[in-house]
Amino acid sequence: MPPPPATPEALDDAHDFAETVRLLSGLAATPGREDRPERLKLDEITLLPVAFNVRCEESLAEHHLMTLSKLLKSTQDLDPVTVMVVGSRFILIDGHHRHEAYRRSPDRRDIPVRYFEGPPEDAILEAARTNTRAVLAMDNRQRQDLAWRLTLCGLYSKRRIAEASGVSHAQVAIMRKAMKTLGEQAHDFDRWWQARRAADGKCNEGMSEEDREMWIEEQAQAYADRLAKAFSTKLARNPEIAALALEYHFGRKLPDLLKELNARTGEVLDDDEEDEF
Repeated sequence: MPPPPATPEALDDAHDFAETVRLLSGLAATPGREDRPERLKLDEITLLPVAFNVRCEESLAEHHLMTLSKLLKSTQDLDPVTVMVVGSRFILIDGHHRHEAYRRSPDRRDIPVRYFEGPPEDAILEAARTNTRAVLAMDNRQRQDLAWRLTLCGLYSKRRIAEASGVSHAQVAIMRKAMKTLGEQAHDFDRWWQARRAADGKCNEGMSEEDREMWIEEQAQAYADRLAKAFSTKLARNPEIAALALEYHFGRKLPDLLKELNARTGEVLDDDEEDEF
């Protein structure tokens, strides 16, 4: 039986890697659109995870998505995703987590893109090369410290500092105020939290509530990074197993964990649920 002709409809129904590549190659041989917009609407982009999910994961990494979503709230854009033009379609070949982070953001309707100009076979290799490079996203503390160092330079606008570091414009304004307050002493502090406390006149005092919250966030981010490195998306894909593993780990402290989770999600345990512990 001959394989089905290469059509957009056949591409949408493809569930096999080799078949998807064959269909992409067939469609790429047909005349395609010539426009190359710098931004595309999210629903204009076709996702083909069967071909371009080079990590072979069943779902996206929630930990990485949360990091990108937080970054997206404080910056104009994430790095462009990579697409290729096949016929009338824009096919996403790299940037699935970024695309999903934009999709989850209520005020984002389009996304910046760059174009891969080459055959589909090479596009798959490009996606593989991109994803095998060692990439480590900055955590919140590192972004804050970077913004502080850029502020100390005195060379950049608030907008450029915010975009480069991923902190908000308001946060850069706070850093500028602290630098003005500290004067020459500002350059004695490499860490933003230390500079902020010094500007507030709290060098010799205990940790403030704001400092404590930042410290908690830094520690939680570090733990989350270690979990992601150890388990990838296994915990997110298997919440029942993850819950049982946490129960084993926390033991009698499990009710304390549940209370913290409830406080962060806004959910409240009813009396019957609390009595079970």
